[in-house]
Amino acid sequence: MSPDKNAVDEHPLLEPSFRQELVVRLIGELRNGPRSFASLVGAAEGAYPADVQSVLEGLRAEQIVSISESGLWTRAASVLGPVEQQVEYLSELQCKDGLPEPHPLDFDWRFTTHTLTKLAKSLKLSKQTRVAVLGAPTLYRHLVDIGADATLFDRNPRLVQHLRSEGYSSVTECDLLEFPKLEPGYQCALADPPWYVEHYEAFIDAARRLLVPSGRLLLSILPRLTRPSASQDRISILECAAYLGFDLIEAELGALRYLSPPFEIEALRTDGIILDDWRSGDLFSFVLGSRPPEQVKHRHPTNKETWHTHQLGGTTIKVKVQGGESNQAFRFQPASSSKNIRLRSVSRRSPARSRINLWTSRNIALKVSKTAVLEDALQKIGNGESPMDSLASVAYEYQLTDDERGELQELLRLLSQDAGLKWID
Repeated sequence: MSPDKNAVDEHPLLEPSFRQELVVRLIGELRNGPRSFASLVGAAEGAYPADVQSVLEGLRAEQIVSISESGLWTRAASVLGPVEQQVEYLSELQCKDGLPEPHPLDFDWRFTTHTLTKLAKSLKLSKQTRVAVLGAPTLYRHLVDIGADATLFDRNPRLVQHLRSEGYSSVTECDLLEFPKLEPGYQCALADPPWYVEHYEAFIDAARRLLVPSGRLLLSILPRLTRPSASQDRISILECAAYLGFDLIEAELGALRYLSPPFEIEALRTDGIILDDWRSGDLFSFVLGSRPPEQVKHRHPTNKETWHTHQLGGTTIKVKVQGGESNQAFRFQPASSSKNIRLRSVSRRSPARSRINLWTSRNIALKVSKTAVLEDALQKIGNGESPMDSLASVAYEYQLTDDERGELQELLRLLSQDAGLKWID
């Protein structure tokens, strides 16, 4: 399926230099023989699947590559090199991890089971090893389950509350971007920050403050083609680590694999892409040097938004806190310019994100007026009321018109059905 030409503002166009790098990477991969789309995505150094698809379609239009009836991409006959046996990438089946569903606003990608096992071995644990886990709740849980002395530092209150309710007590709720006070005493730290430079700065600084001298840091790093700025971002991350006293000792490209969260699966489906767990990350290992770290200039986030979180079935729903809505009629519409209720891209670079004030963990992204009406309805459902009873109650409390009541009913039906709940009128 070709990308929707009316939705380019929510799925940024590729910069020419970045597109050319991706072209070189894909053609180089096809020199080794036919490849499936999933295999090409896996070899594309973090490039988003829709970008890989766009480049392949462009190369096909130029008759540089072709696709067979069985779905394998090859170089055109005039430029084909030696053909090797096709090796399909078989991803792990995603299984329920028992945690609240990941949400794009939380930058929540979780490691595959194989990666969890690999990381536990990479930490080289002993009975005396204390491990600080920064932003990787499933790894923390895995380490505790195998008897390791691990502590989780995470800003997601729902995840923290859920883990504590299951008996995982060594959990600290904190936003590392706020540079909280941290006590040293850990021999190892593993950090999986959101893949943006300001997050890396905060996570690396937190590791510096938590680790004892000569402590080790394992850090997930965005691959080189994740986005146009990724190569420069990687340089900035390494410079930050060196500035804070860390010495790089090892780099493993593609060592980390992530489960595809529901919101990303749904985003790809809007482009007609059905793909299992495709995202990978690089693993860099550092040791904290004996030299004193440089003075750190903290870069706090600007224009911080506030979102309220609601649970509906297995779905996490976030509603942005806004003012000045009291005189508006209750309405909702897709935030996407293509009028699709789901975004084509959850990238922070997508201009469509500024229009969203309701976003679900399954990538329904809407612009809602008078959000207090919806929040009250969701709160009542969360407290045990049926959707229809909450609808009637909220309609009465806010004196909704028949049109507004109809809009609210349609929205609650949409959210309930997407969460896998039965809707009874």
